[in-house]
Parts: sequence; C-alpha cells; structure tokens
Amino acid sequence: MSDAPPDAGLAVDPALHDLIRSLRATALTRVFSVTYSGRKLWVKTAGAPRLRSSVLMQRTIAAVFALPILRPARSQPGAMGLAAEAGAVRRLAEAGFSVPAVIACTGQWLVLSDAGEALETLLNAEQDIDARWGMIATASRLLARLHAANLWHGGAQIRNFSWHANTPGLLDLEDNDLPGMTLHEKQARDLLLFLYSLMRYDKNAAPPHLPGLATELLAQATPEVRDALRKLRRRMAWLLGLARLIAPYAGRDVRQAVAADDALAIALK
Repeated sequence: MSDAPPDAGLAVDPALHDLIRSLRATALTRVFSVTYSGRKLWVKTAGAPRLRSSVLMQRTIAAVFALPILRPARSQPGAMGLAAEAGAVRRLAEAGFSVPAVIACTGQWLVLSDAGEALETLLNAEQDIDARWGMIATASRLLARLHAANLWHGGAQIRNFSWHANTPGLLDLEDNDLPGMTLHEKQARDLLLFLYSLMRYDKNAAPPHLPGLATELLAQATPEVRDALRKLRRRMAWLLGLARLIAPYAGRDVRQAVAADDALAIALK
C-alpha cells in the first residue's frame, strides 16, 4: 500500500528529498527548517495521533457539558494528517489569506515556504506595550477578516500567527479539521483560543487591554458566534466560579481562564 496522502501536492525535488532525509535523522522535533536553493523552507514530518491526557480530558469535558466547541481537533495519523493540513493551507491561500505556500506534500512530510517571523517571538521581545498591543490588534483584524470570509483557523492561538513586512499571516493549520462543529462554533473556538493565548501579555496591566480587544472582535462576529460563547459561559458558570475562588492559589492556566472569561463577559454585554 502506498504511503502517499490522498491530497498529495507536488512531489519533492530529488535533491530536496535527499536533504530532508539527511536532516531528519538528527532533527530534534518533527518540524524543522532547511535551506534549499537560497530559500528557507519548513518541513513537518508525519506524526502519530495525539493521545495525551489533556486531549482525553478535553473530550470528556466537551461531552459532559454538551459543548462541541470544547472538543479537540481531529488528529489524523501520518500521511492523512499531512494531507489534511496541506488542504487547509491551500483553501486559505485560494481565499486570499497570507499562509505559507505548499511546496510539496508526500506520505512522509509536508514542505512549506517560510512566512516570516513568528509573531509570538516578536511580542515576547517587544518592550513597548503599545507597540506590542498594536501588533496584537492587527492580528485580531486578520482573524476577523478570516471569519468574515466564512473560514476558520482551528488553532488560533497567537503562536500560530506570522509577521512579515508589518503584516500578519496564519501558520500551523493542523487543527483546522473540527468535525461535529458548526461554522459559528468553529469561529467561536478560534476567538476563545486567541483571547486565552493573550493573557500573559495583559498581566498586571492597568488598565487591561484584553477587554477592549475582545469587545472589538465580538462586535465583528456574527450573532451565532456570540451566542455560542454565551452558551459556553452559561453552561460552565459553576466551574468558572470555582476557578475564580482558587485562582490566587492555582497555576497559570486557571488564572488565564478566569481573566479570559472576564474579558468575554465585558465583550458580551
């Protein structure tokens, strides 16, 4: 049986194939960069389905609260996963969004063009708070434009945005496959992940930036997306209340969840 994915893209140039094979043997992660013909490329190798305890917990919580928005993305093994991500990248590119170009997709790896710097890296290095939140606001407008085109990311945390020539782009679409969710649930999930991932940049801010950003984002969202977020807050009200009680003594994840919910509460009024 062939290991080529059903949506395979261009075949890998033989010389590039040999280079990837040689580097893959010593790569520390399943994603690594190569320089070929003067171009920086990124290689993602086939992975196994995610069976972490956090994924199992996510599935359980989504089932208990009857909230599809909380389900984890479908993690397909090997060639199927690479093909699914390549297809998602192509769909967004065809819709006019800034994403890496698919150079090749085989049963072993997905090869993408370089899309600039990771926005998260720039944000972490930026000491000017206004400049930092200016970049975040620009990324939020890209996400709003994506949703206006009836599309979604699937893993819209700030780490999955790029930055090139003062313009944001979208990265890492391996979580784009969200079965069992409506379009508005997928987009609500995007907004939730995006806001949650920004909490560390708003720590001890006076006044905080996140409520205003959340308000601007949700003002551009459809009524169905806002209703999906209201439903989430309503069904998880007791759990969020408990989180507030223990937040001063809990870890970062709990504190971030509480702060993100506070921003949503303001934005949904």
